[in-house]
Order: sequence, then C-alpha cells, then structure tokens
Amino acid sequence: MMMRACGARRCEEVDPRAPVDDRLLARILSWRRRLPMPNETPHALRFTWLLAALLVESVTLAGCIGEPFQLGSSSGGGEPIGGGGSEPIGGGGSEPIGGGGGEGGTGGGGSPPVPVTWPDSPTTRCSNGTTVLEACPGPSAPFFGQDGNYQIAVPSYTEADGAVEDSVTGLTWEKVVENGAFTLVGAQEHCAALSAQGIGGLSDWRLPTRIELVSILDFGHATAFPDIFFTSTQDSFYWSATDVAADSSFAWGVLASDASLGFFSKDDTAGARALCVGGVKGIAPADLSPGEDWVLDRSTGLVWQRHASQTRFIWSDALAHCEDLDLAAKSDWRLPSAKELLSIVDDRRSGPAIDLEAFPGTPSDVFWSSTPAIGSAEKAVLVNFTNGASQGHTVRDRRLVRCVRSDG
Repeated sequence: MMMRACGARRCEEVDPRAPVDDRLLARILSWRRRLPMPNETPHALRFTWLLAALLVESVTLAGCIGEPFQLGSSSGGGEPIGGGGSEPIGGGGSEPIGGGGGEGGTGGGGSPPVPVTWPDSPTTRCSNGTTVLEACPGPSAPFFGQDGNYQIAVPSYTEADGAVEDSVTGLTWEKVVENGAFTLVGAQEHCAALSAQGIGGLSDWRLPTRIELVSILDFGHATAFPDIFFTSTQDSFYWSATDVAADSSFAWGVLASDASLGFFSKDDTAGARALCVGGVKGIAPADLSPGEDWVLDRSTGLVWQRHASQTRFIWSDALAHCEDLDLAAKSDWRLPSAKELLSIVDDRRSGPAIDLEAFPGTPSDVFWSSTPAIGSAEKAVLVNFTNGASQGHTVRDRRLVRCVRSDG
C-alpha cells in the first residue's frame, strides 16, 4: 500500500514499508508546517527541501515535476544518500582500488594537449574526512588527491566601477550592494536595471547561465562565492537563467551557504537573490571530443575518463583510485573537483544529465568529486547525474567515480 505525502507544491508516493530515509523525505516535503530554525531564511528552507528531493535516489517525484525526475533508476543498486549500512572509512570490505573494471584498456593513445580554461576555486581547503587540515596531504599520504592538492587555472578578480572581472573566463560580474529578493522575472529586471545604469560601463547585464554561476564558486571559502562579489552578506539561493530540463517552471541556482546546486520555482513569491553577469559572450557549452578511453572537452581543456568505474568507493578510496589509474598511456589522473565534475553536466538532459555519445553507459547515479563540502569536514561534494544537482554528503558512503586529467 502506498501512502501519499503532500507539501504545498508537490505530492510524493511513499511506501510505508520503505527505509526510514524515505519516510523522512515525506516529512521534509511538508516543510510549510515546520517553523524555520534560527538564522534559516524561508527560501533557504525551501531550497533544502528541493535538494532532498533531488538527491535521495530511491524516491520517484510526482506532481509538479512529473515523471522525468525518477530518481530510483540508478544502476548498480546504489544506496540512498544518507542511508544506513555505509562502512566507516578504512573499514572492512571496501573494494580494492582499481577493482570492478569499467575503465577500458590502455590502448587508443592519449588526447591532444589543450590548456585548461576552466577556473579552479580561489581558496583551498583539505580534509581527512573528520577535520579540516592545516596543510593538504602530500603524495602517497591518505586523502591525497583532493581538490586542494591541485591548483589549476586559479582566477584572480579585478574590481572597478561596481563590477568584478574574472581573469580566467573574462566574464564581468555585478558587485552586489544589497540583497533584494526576486522571482526569476524580478531577477531579470534587476539585471536590466544595471544595464540602464551602465554599471561597469556595460549595457548588456543578464542573469548567468547555470555553468557561468558554477564558474565563480569557491569551495575553499566559508560560503559559495568569493567576498569580492558582495558588499552585503551573501545568503539564500542565487538564480541562474537555466531551466530544469524536465520542467521549465523551475530554474537552477546555487545555495550560498554551502554551494549546493539545485532548483527553485520561477514563480515563488518569496523569491531569491540575483548576481548578474555582463557581456553577450558567455561560457561555451561542453565541446566534447571522444577517443577510445578518454574524452577531451575543448571548452575547458579537461580530459575525462570515458567509461566510469563500475566499482563504488568511499571517498578516500575514490581519491586513491584515480591517483593510481593508468589509462590511455597517462598516469596523471585524479578525482575531479566539484566544479570540474559540474562542467560536464548537460543541463538540457536528465536521466542521465550527460552526453551519452561522449560518455556511453553513464548511469543516472551519484558521483564523487574531490572537493570537501563547505561547513563539514566529514562530507565531500557529490554530483547527481540523474539531473545535475550537487550537495555535500558523508565521505563514508560508496559512490561511483569518473577520473579526470589535464595538460596545463
């Protein structure tokens, strides 16, 4: 027998015999009945609910989002995020590094060298899965290979006339002076007002795309974006101009408190924040050129493992697996950062949200990044390729891995 749990905008079909995590999700979906916690804004609370719906893989969304967002079809029998049964770090029964196959052979030759043009996080942070480390681990040490061990194309920012320029992408960003709350249309009107004022000498301000907003995330910082973009406190959800593939009444955005990627209703009357970008020329979509065992993204310069590992790893083993990978005559593979992994999400698709011609066989499943989560040394950032959402989660869970490398 199925039980129907309804919030203000959606209903969920929940099996009362399901694991506790699924029943908890049903309670999350009735968020309007719950008072906000101290320092928790109402729209941040709604975003938390949306992330729960995005990232718990055993629930089928119904109602407003509809059938395209079926999260229960992950291959390999993945555990729900937060579900029980995860082994502690270093516990018995973890898969051997390199086990499980799925990496392909070492033939086919390497990719042509292309410089990296995708911006890294400006600030570094490393974790041992329990605490934040004063210094990142050295080679061969446990937890080596995380985001803070690699600094590639680190941006600098130049501020002038109420605007901030990114040295890597060349994009010019609004310097936010006050935190107004907007519907999506209201946010677009806010950007148009910047154009009318000629802020930064530009007349073409607009809402950023999803990937443009990702480009300025700083996972080593205490909040999602570098402080130089704000004179006020950054909080809440920040709009992008990118629709959710399965339902265009929702748009993607970033939660400032932890840099999670999720979606928000365009018509929500409480609204969210705007961080506008200037210039007609934005960040190009992925330009994927596959080889036998690798895929070169010419838009970022990153080279990807074409066939993801079929083995699930806890985070420490995921880091070690990519460090030890020898593929396509290259041995400098690593676990991708959250920003790198988000760069190959195809936001025009869902189930999975990736180009299957370039990455055949990719399941609608959750993949590790090398990035410790903002606000918790016991979590690392996951990207859900069912739809492209991201969020920090316990390093003790077992997830899939796709390695990356670069030539500059």
